[in-house]
Amino acid sequence: MESKTKKYRISESELFNLESMRDHLICMKIDMESGDTDWDDSVLDRISEVESLLDKTHGVGSLVDWPTLNRIREIKAERQMIRYQRSLAIGYPESEAALAFLL
Repeated sequence: MESKTKKYRISESELFNLESMRDHLICMKIDMESGDTDWDDSVLDRISEVESLLDKTHGVGSLVDWPTLNRIREIKAERQMIRYQRSLAIGYPESEAALAFLL
């Protein structure tokens, strides 16, 4: 009898933040290509990783294994923190910047 790996559903927030991280990284790549920022090969690696994770998800409610969901959740937390820090940097009050953690 074959052992079945438990699967977990992707939430709307997890997928949103994963897609948002891909967009963020692509913007970083464009800035590097235009010479606005220093070149960083790790950005290309991160884009590949996020796109690979997106390939495993086919939308909200997709089923993935635990390591995949765990990595998506780590990226979600990272993207929320980036959004929060940027909000503070441009002058939003902390109470408004904290809304980044609700996305």
